[in-house]
Amino acid sequence: MIQRGDHIARIFAESKSDNTYEAQVFVRLSREPELAETFIPAGIYATETEAMAAAEARANRAFEEHQF
Repeated sequence: MIQRGDHIARIFAESKSDNTYEAQVFVRLSREPELAETFIPAGIYATETEAMAAAEARANRAFEEHQF
């Protein structure tokens, strides 16, 4: 989980059946429930490490561009 100011991003690298990983980001205001999260897909990657790095980069972009 990443928090910047009043915003929270949860990041994941979900394992897929073809041995790839989908980078996922869920962002919301900290005062809102998880139900209010915005889902942002961040791509498919060969490794979990690459997917987590991409998810973190995408979360930071969401913070900077106010994508909630």
